[in-house]
Amino acid sequence: MENSSPKSITYSHKWSYDVFVSFGDDTITKSFVDHLFSAFKRKGIRAFKEDEHMNIGEERFPQIYSAIEQSRFLVVIFSNSYASSPLCLRKLVKILECKEKEPHKYLIRTVFYHITPEMVVKQIESVDIIFKKYESEGKTEVTRLKEALTKAANLPGWDLKVMANGYESKFIDMISKHLFNELNVGPLHIGEKLVGVHLGVERMNLQHFTWSSEVHMIGICGITGIGKTTIAKAIYNRLYAHFDICSFCENVKEIVEKHGMIQLQKQVIEDITKEDLKVSSVGEGSNVLKRIMISKKVLLILDDVDELDYLEALAGSINWFGPGSLILITGKNRQLLNSHGVENIYEVEPLQDDVAMELFSLYAFKQKQPKEEFKGLSDQVVGYMKGHPLTLKVLGCFLFSKSLSEWKSELSRLGKNPIDDVQVLISRYSLNKKRNPA
Repeated sequence: MENSSPKSITYSHKWSYDVFVSFGDDTITKSFVDHLFSAFKRKGIRAFKEDEHMNIGEERFPQIYSAIEQSRFLVVIFSNSYASSPLCLRKLVKILECKEKEPHKYLIRTVFYHITPEMVVKQIESVDIIFKKYESEGKTEVTRLKEALTKAANLPGWDLKVMANGYESKFIDMISKHLFNELNVGPLHIGEKLVGVHLGVERMNLQHFTWSSEVHMIGICGITGIGKTTIAKAIYNRLYAHFDICSFCENVKEIVEKHGMIQLQKQVIEDITKEDLKVSSVGEGSNVLKRIMISKKVLLILDDVDELDYLEALAGSINWFGPGSLILITGKNRQLLNSHGVENIYEVEPLQDDVAMELFSLYAFKQKQPKEEFKGLSDQVVGYMKGHPLTLKVLGCFLFSKSLSEWKSELSRLGKNPIDDVQVLISRYSLNKKRNPA
């Protein structure tokens, strides 16, 4: 059932945090990091913060080391004060040890804040007084700290002056966007030209749901082709590593119509449990799903749902799921989602003109902006499509490599016979007539 079966995934690493940040103790660096954490929060990036996530009364170092081990990205911010901090150096040793033991599991990113890699290496020579404090622990410890500092300083990194000409707000935006985009690389393929998709994800304030111990059921609503499925896939890729069980059920309506609800339930159960359990009725399938999910932190995405029966069979209520679970449902019918008790429903908005132009140009010209001689005609296309992603993509593909006269002819035809129905518009220009737009 390719393209018509539910997609689930299991994975070997379950992260508690997206990012662990190691930084110096000086006031200026702390201010920079505070703004960086705020940018992370706005993008739904889960960053470990000692003042929020440390348990009072427990030893500090074991908690910090555990947080490092449970973080996907390990960010080291080098500054003038970094090498003079014993705690920073010990964190750095731990970070490099994690990377050395499991190189494919952890990703290290270095940041050079008002300092160059060469200056970091020279700090080793100028902090002998600091290192002498470790003499009681033996020369081996001192050597490890120096080696870690040298090794990390030579890793490729982000330099404030080189990348942002010293502008901190721009630098923070670049770092947070880079991590956000890397965190969105996951098991589901969602294409290469993801213009505007991550903006839609950011608006949903996902951190509110991923940090919560409560069960949340949220919805994404909008017309055909507006990007609901693509956004849902981006969310799945962004969050899957934080849950015990994950399942992405694509094209629920199509699967049920072709194969029946019992088959869909069986497939989801099998993907989650890796067992071929016998299910003889929809009611029995619902009971099995509830039994395997009620004690787990679950990420369940149900895509393209148009019947209340489907929701009742696959996610009857929040009581089916363990603490911290997130159920996301996409569909066109907002009232259907309301009637099932979906707490937050996000309406997918059309793309802004500049974003729409970039998306259209990527398909029509294979570049982010239209060719000079096609700018006026491209403005007409973007205006006609009113920020609808799929129609921009379909028409861009249709017009690709066509001559100026062919563009004018097609736009003239559209002007004389305007099409308000999105489905009809997609059908006319689609190069793949079998495509089922989401």
